[in-house]
Amino acid sequence: MRSTEELGWSVMGTGTIATEHMVAAIRTAGHQPRWVVSRNKEYAKLFSQDMQVPNTSLDARRALHDPFVKFAYVSAARERRRHYIAAAASERKHVLCDGPIAASSRVAAGLVEQCRQAGIVLALNQPARAASPHQTMRRLVQEGEIGTLQLLSIVRGAPFHSPPNRHMEEEETKGDILLDMSIESIDLARFLTGQEPVEVSALSSVPQGTDADQLSYAIRMSDGALFQALESFATAEFESTVMLAGDRGTLIAHGTLSGRAPGALIRRLHGRNELIPLRDRDPHIATIEGFLDATQKSATWICLGEDSVVALRTAEAIAAVRRKRHLPIAAD
Repeated sequence: MRSTEELGWSVMGTGTIATEHMVAAIRTAGHQPRWVVSRNKEYAKLFSQDMQVPNTSLDARRALHDPFVKFAYVSAARERRRHYIAAAASERKHVLCDGPIAASSRVAAGLVEQCRQAGIVLALNQPARAASPHQTMRRLVQEGEIGTLQLLSIVRGAPFHSPPNRHMEEEETKGDILLDMSIESIDLARFLTGQEPVEVSALSSVPQGTDADQLSYAIRMSDGALFQALESFATAEFESTVMLAGDRGTLIAHGTLSGRAPGALIRRLHGRNELIPLRDRDPHIATIEGFLDATQKSATWICLGEDSVVALRTAEAIAAVRRKRHLPIAAD
C-alpha cells in the first residue's frame, strides 16, 4: 500500500472553493496537498500559511515535477484554468478542476483531447452531481420509480451578491454567474436524466443586448423529456427546486442548490407525498472519492471534461438563441 506521502496533490490557483472545501476534502481521503501554485507570489504564500501546504511556486511545472505529486486540483480564475490543465496533461497528472474548464466549448474540447492523448483523467468539481438528493433522484429514475420521465424543471432565485472570493480581481458579474448557473443546471439535467440536449429556446427579462438578471430557457432532451430552467437575481431568495416528473410520479428536491445544506427530497406517488431519507454526505469529499475512482476504473457519476464541453455548447446555444429576434404580442 502506498504511504499518504506518496499520494500528493498540487493545488493550482488559490480560489475560495479550494480554501473552504477542497484542501480539507483531499486530506480526508488520506492524501496530502504538497504544493500551491499561483502567478501571484503573495497569494501563494498566504494560501500556504492558511492551509498548511508546505511548498509554493509560481511555475506549475516545478510542482508537477515533484515525484510525489500524482494529481492536480485546479482552482484558478477561469482564464487560467486552460494553462494549468495543459501543464498537468504534459506531465501526465490526473486533473480535477472547478467548472467550467474553459470559457468556450472550443477551448474546452481542445483540453479534453490533450488530456485524452496524455492518458489522464480530466474531471470537474461539480457539487450538484455529488449532492445526496440528486444522486438519489438519479437512482430512482433509473429504477423506474416515477415511470417514463416527461419533464425536468430547475428553478432558483435570490438577490445578486457576488460570491465571496479571496481576491478582489476574482469578482464576477451577474452575466458570469448566470452563465455558470446555466452550465451547472445543464450538466445536472444530463446527469439526472441520462439524456442529451437536442434543441433550445430562451428568453431573458430584458431586451436583447442588455445585461440580464433573469434567464429562462427550455431544452428538448434526446429521449423526449422537456427541461425547463429559470435562474433569477431579481427575486427575494427562495429555496431552489429540482423536479423530475414522470408518467407515474414526481420527485422534488428543495434547497439542494444553495451549497449551504443538503436540502430535502420528496416523492409524490398516487396523490401522496413521501419524504425520502437521505445520507448526509459532504459533496466535496464525495467528489474527491469519485475522482479517485475514475483514475482507477471507468467513471460512473463524476463530471468529466467531455461533460463540460456539452454543457458549454448548450449554454452557448442558449446565448445565441437569446440574441435572435423575438415576436412581440400585438396590443389591441
